Amino acid sequence: MKITPDVAGLMLRRGSLLFWCTLVVPVAIIAIGINFILNPAGASAGFGIPIHDPAAFPFMWIKGIRDIFSGLVVLPFLLKADRRTTATLFAISIVVPFGDGLVILRHLGFAPPIYIHWGTALYMMIVAAFLLRKQNTIEGVS
Repeated sequence: MKITPDVAGLMLRRGSLLFWCTLVVPVAIIAIGINFILNPAGASAGFGIPIHDPAAFPFMWIKGIRDIFSGLVVLPFLLKADRRTTATLFAISIVVPFGDGLVILRHLGFAPPIYIHWGTALYMMIVAAFLLRKQNTIEGVS
């Protein structure tokens, strides 16, 4: 009996629950980025640090662009069903919601927005772990 990697096991099927759980994050972060560009005051309040001074809106637009980029980076690999690259990008991207949570912690303490940021980081760690699981099949001897 020979154990070989299952090429199909390295692919992420579009109809699978894992695909949809993975898709949630880039789509949501793109939507959040668009919100930061179109509604900087409201989006900043939702982030946890309300900013109402129009002079600060360019910083909100920069955050919006960062968020849109973060979501767009993952999508091609996810849609190509490249499980390993998607998992790697997810794992690396955890730095963003974790860091955002540290900013909230510094300015507001353990306020509700910190749970959104760190909850997102935890969710992404769990999804990345599932994406990184090795899936082997046992082939029969010919």
